[in-house]
Amino acid sequence: MKSSEARSTAAVLTPAGRGAVATIEWRGDVALLDASPTLFRAANGNPMAQQPVGRTVFGAWGRGVAEDVVLCRVDESRLEIHCHGGAAAVNRILDDLRGLGAEVVTASSLNVWSPHRLDAECFDVLTRTTTLRTADHVMQQAHGALRRAIESIRQTVGGAEAEATVVERLDALLEWSSFGRHLSEPWNVVLAGRPNVGKSSLMNALVGYARSIVYDQPGTTRDLLTAETAFSGWPLRFFDTAGLRDTVDPIESAGIARTRVATVEADLVVLLLDSSVPPTAEDFHLLSTLPAALVVAHKCDLSDRWGSAMPSGAIAVSSREGHGVDGLLTAIVRRLVPVVPPPLTPIPVTSRQIALLEDARRAAVAGEWASCRTSLDLL
Repeated sequence: MKSSEARSTAAVLTPAGRGAVATIEWRGDVALLDASPTLFRAANGNPMAQQPVGRTVFGAWGRGVAEDVVLCRVDESRLEIHCHGGAAAVNRILDDLRGLGAEVVTASSLNVWSPHRLDAECFDVLTRTTTLRTADHVMQQAHGALRRAIESIRQTVGGAEAEATVVERLDALLEWSSFGRHLSEPWNVVLAGRPNVGKSSLMNALVGYARSIVYDQPGTTRDLLTAETAFSGWPLRFFDTAGLRDTVDPIESAGIARTRVATVEADLVVLLLDSSVPPTAEDFHLLSTLPAALVVAHKCDLSDRWGSAMPSGAIAVSSREGHGVDGLLTAIVRRLVPVVPPPLTPIPVTSRQIALLEDARRAAVAGEWASCRTSLDLL
């Protein structure tokens, strides 16, 4: 097939969302750009088809108000377009490429990073990581750590002596499934407690800026407010919630209902107790209904009114003075990531991978080795 007759495709290689720079890969006949000279104008004045492979070319893209872009021919039929990272610039260029006949596809479908589907899938996850620490773990999977582990297990299926270890080896992979999912999705941490206990102040202190409105009137927070940050290299999403109490206000009641759902779905609940006022029956009820919560003795800069009634192990924190905030973050991370996998540990990082590993394990437990192999083949 001549390059002019080949299918033209375009894919965004950089993560979704706003960024400083976005990269689009276009596969097709580079000369198509020269057939539409008002679409891209190189600063050096040469047609794109005459630019050497590997040469970085600055120029203007688009009709009317132009975008400053940097283009580079990766090979004879692949072009990288580097533009402003905002969605408007990216979508404009994609629309122009569609006008040249390109089909817009996902980066993973192009096998941009690896011919192995599993590795390419991990590279796709890599674009959604937000810290160097999480990216490092995903990069190890993209470079074959997970694929090699699964290939090794697959080769074991069918050997009578080795099949006894299949379940054990699948369990070793699935042990990291929750950790793997969170490498591209923050751990959810809900701040819960009675009204006016200081949840909004604490969230502002944890993330380092005023995300929540702070006011001493109970019921100020009516909905779930979120803020994302990272600590020790792990991404965290905090939820500031409506104060838990009985109320006849329908809007506040709706907020409290959402809070209760969020506490059930959270990876961790941080329960705030106001140490500056005597404990109430509601406080003790919350302690009994949230036994796994990380307890904070809040407003510790004021006089302690709880005394020995405060649960042992509660972390003393003052959001106003900043006392204990770093210690609380350390405790949160210790609860969410109690063990960090050693380097090159194979880790499943997508729901698809985890589901197929679980299918393979169920089949292995039942002795259905053909089904087990099928699930591993799909991986």
